[in-house]
Amino acid sequence: MIIVVTLALLLLVFFILRKNSGAAILAMIAGLATYEMFGVGFAEQIHSWIPSWDQWVIEKVLYFTFVLVFPMLLYGRSGRGGLHGILRLVQTIVFALFLTALLAQPLSEIFDFDDLSRDIASWINSIQGIVVAAGLAGAYIDILFLRSET
Repeated sequence: MIIVVTLALLLLVFFILRKNSGAAILAMIAGLATYEMFGVGFAEQIHSWIPSWDQWVIEKVLYFTFVLVFPMLLYGRSGRGGLHGILRLVQTIVFALFLTALLAQPLSEIFDFDDLSRDIASWINSIQGIVVAAGLAGAYIDILFLRSET
């Protein structure tokens, strides 16, 4: 259920804010790649400095920082404008689905009592490649057709 709520909240926020999301989507992919390359090692290093902190929690905090916090800061600072009409609606849906797909697995681990979230996370994992490809296409289209409203 938490994944459904997350998706609904993201759809609402992205639809209302109407900001350029191309750079934020690319930042999410960069954050995911950074976490995959360095996240666990960095979490182990932090855990060695502060052994009272649980390494699993440090890993999740780093994941959310790289994949959610930094890209959303970039999204918040981006200009308004970009795609219009039905393309804007499609791009908003793809952006929300993309971010939800990246957050589904950690959210289902954190809220392990939510059976629906586990089922949704496993389904999202099966189509994650398609969602990432759609997110990349949407990011590049948003960047190519960037029109700033001043």
